[in-house]
Amino acid sequence: MKMAIHMFKVSAVVKKSVPLVVWSGTFLASVVKSLMSREELECGFSLSPLQLFSSNGLRVVLSGVGGGNSVVEAGSRVLFRLASFCRDVPASFLGVLSGGDAGVFSLQSVDYELVNEFPSSRAEEYARFVDVYSRGVVDVFFYPTILVFRGWRVLYPSPQRVVFGLIKSAVDLLGVDPRVARRRARVLSRNIELIRDDTKVVSVNIGRNRVVKAFMGRAVFGLYGLENLRDFADLLRFGTLVGLGKSRGIGFGFYRYRVVSGENR
Repeated sequence: MKMAIHMFKVSAVVKKSVPLVVWSGTFLASVVKSLMSREELECGFSLSPLQLFSSNGLRVVLSGVGGGNSVVEAGSRVLFRLASFCRDVPASFLGVLSGGDAGVFSLQSVDYELVNEFPSSRAEEYARFVDVYSRGVVDVFFYPTILVFRGWRVLYPSPQRVVFGLIKSAVDLLGVDPRVARRRARVLSRNIELIRDDTKVVSVNIGRNRVVKAFMGRAVFGLYGLENLRDFADLLRFGTLVGLGKSRGIGFGFYRYRVVSGENR
């Protein structure tokens, strides 16, 4: 059944200092769950980690990673993103946000977007990124992420797991034709390679005495063919909305990416 993705991008100021020993996404999840009704929680949602505005721009609060902790000081400006997977807008959450306060946050702005179509680009838009051999490159920085394959946890940026994981989310959430999607995914998976892996496995304290393994860091993917580069970039753009892999409800599977020229690699 086709659903919709209700996207909330929330900018807020912290009302009182918050010491964080566990993963910042776990902290955010506890705040969000306290603001949503039981029915809305049953729909499912994904979160970004907590992001902090600094003099160098936005940075992810990496509390709980490798035993680290952080203090988000009172007056700090923060940003986070929530994607709710329901047919109807989560009314209780929207109502709280309209009031200007959400737990420890004083809300500054809330951007809402309804997403019900898969983002689609023209291949020609990526022509400047391929070299004379029809090769393109995509640079991705992963924050704590766990990919899965038939019950196994995949703790490295497997291009096949990235492709098929995002395809499955597009089929489940936006009703993308599964036959067309899987056919394109199979073609794409044969024409993509992990050409540089600077990720590492990290331990993340997610609370309640639970520490899980995830991978984190930079990966570089090489692609052959203009349409394959386009398809991978579109999948990654979709994935910035819904996250990737396991534990998206506590902000795992968040990443940043950029398409770069194959001639510069």
